[in-house]
Formats: sequence, C-alpha cells, structure tokens
Amino acid sequence: MSEASVSEVVRDDNDDDDDDLEPQFAVEQADLLEPLSLQDIEQRERISDPLHAVPDLPFGHLNAAWAAFLMKSGSGGYLWALTAIRKADWGSVETLSGYAAVRGDSIGPWMFTEFRFMPDG
Repeated sequence: MSEASVSEVVRDDNDDDDDDLEPQFAVEQADLLEPLSLQDIEQRERISDPLHAVPDLPFGHLNAAWAAFLMKSGSGGYLWALTAIRKADWGSVETLSGYAAVRGDSIGPWMFTEFRFMPDG
C-alpha cells in the first residue's frame, strides 16, 4: 500500500469532512467475508520484518490508521473481513480488501488495507 493519511485509509459514509471528495462507494453486506476477533486481525496483520524497518505492531507503519479505525468503530459491534469488487467509472475493475465494523444492519466505518485494479480488456 502506498503512503496514505489516516483519513484516506479509514472511511465511513457519515464522515462530515469528506464533502469535497467524490462520493465513495458503500461497503455492502455481500462484501463481508467473515467475522474476526480483534486478536485474530492483529495477529494476521502483524508485520514480521527481520531488519526491523517496520514497527512490530499490527499493520506496521499504518498502526495509527488501525487505532483510528478502532476508535471510530466504538464498542458493541463486530469486526468483519471484507473484499469489495467494483467497476470504476473509467472501466477498470477495483478490488478493495480490509475490515469493517458491523452493528446490526449498519456497516461502517471500514478500513481498506489492500487496493488492486485491473484495466478493462
């Protein structure tokens, strides 16, 4: 993942400070893969760097984004792994993977950890 600010990594349909940005797609129920515990996610996303260039923390250099996501998520919900596949306006297919907080029927905020696109054709 390229360098990104915390606000670019953690998204929510209810972000008031995103008025000047293009509308973002919403994570849908069909994008949710499996519920995971906080411990499972942090173990899965711990970076093992033998040269110690990456902090020994969940998500490495993006640990601050992870902490912001957890703060924004609050308590009382579940964390789910997600993969969203969408066709972009210019024809490419985008695949975004990450995690979402889910409370009842409400999905969000979410944190994308991987972005891939395939050009059309």
